Amino acid sequence: MRLPSGHDVDHDDPRALVLRFLDKDVRADPYPLLNCIRETGPVWFGTGVVVLSSRAHCEAALRATDSVPASVDARTVSAARLRRAAESAFSADAVANLLPLVRALVDDRLDSVAARGRLEAVTDLAYPVPMAVLSHVLGLPSGDAFWLHRRTMALSRALDPRPLLTGTSDASGLVEHSRALTELEAYFAEAVRKRRRGAVSDDLLSRLIRGDDRTGRLTDAEAASVGRSLLASGYETTAALISGGVLALLRAPHQIQALQRDPGHARHLVEETLRMDPPLQIVQRRAEADLDVCGTTVPRGTVMLLLPAASHRDPALVSSPDVFAPNGDSPHLAFGAGPHHCFGAPLARLIAQSVLVRFTQRVVAPRFALGSPSYRPAAALRGLQALWVDADGFAARDLPWQPSTA
Repeated sequence: MRLPSGHDVDHDDPRALVLRFLDKDVRADPYPLLNCIRETGPVWFGTGVVVLSSRAHCEAALRATDSVPASVDARTVSAARLRRAAESAFSADAVANLLPLVRALVDDRLDSVAARGRLEAVTDLAYPVPMAVLSHVLGLPSGDAFWLHRRTMALSRALDPRPLLTGTSDASGLVEHSRALTELEAYFAEAVRKRRRGAVSDDLLSRLIRGDDRTGRLTDAEAASVGRSLLASGYETTAALISGGVLALLRAPHQIQALQRDPGHARHLVEETLRMDPPLQIVQRRAEADLDVCGTTVPRGTVMLLLPAASHRDPALVSSPDVFAPNGDSPHLAFGAGPHHCFGAPLARLIAQSVLVRFTQRVVAPRFALGSPSYRPAAALRGLQALWVDADGFAARDLPWQPSTA
């Protein structure tokens, strides 16, 4: 496969393709590059890092028992006992019970921009709704939302693997990440201490320190670490999914009409958005033992950089991989696979489906405002920076939600 014009890169050097994918000026459409990377097969950077991009390679690496998250923070919430302790907040019943809250939050956000006659999908919807829901689950004050937003965003910028691939480092980025991590650690440690001193509550942090028969009581440090990791891993990914779903609707207006006719169609729209435009585009895993990944030998200690967005467009998986077709057949690895599958996936789906349903019900004749959508520069966690939407008006809040999107 040849890259379209405008991509100045050595086609015969697979490593150059990978490094080009990290450049911020390809963020709006990285998929031609990703398709080329996938066709080259595994790409090695020395003996310590391998980039895997086919569906078979990515899924095998995710499902391997001896494949673990590369970052310490991600391993914390994946540890078996801590994972079991947190999963209760994301059971089917627990998520279903959040539906009234999610719907009220979405309507609140649309009410707040109705008089303006237009909305900016990222800051008006995509960020506030999941932050409010996660804050509710964790029992965090709503007034802390912007403070938490700034620090979780700083953490996600550290996911960029360029230093790992090139041996260089971003000193200012490291300082920003370290400061944000320290401040979030202190914030959640204090949140746990307050619960130790205060009355019984039913939020997740309270349940973590009370424990149950399966997991026992978590230490204060463990509970704080799980809470911080859940916010960091669930917030920005869900926000990017929401804004990506709105963008998909604007690009395919017939899907707006389909969703208006059948709100249940939101399930297919969300899954196809996760396939075509997944928020997490680079996943880091480390081999805890020598692995055979579909015939590729990966020695113990190797860092595996998985490219889910490339794997989702593998022709071996989907007959027309570059066509947005929300028809119920959207296989993807956006929430991982195997032992590290994201247990927060049901909540992310509920939030995204609810936003898309209400967007099509209440935003009258939505369309792109002047200017094109803009993306944040990060490659690993890709998301829109701004998406302005014009409308002919906003329907009233009392419009029924029918049928349920749960």
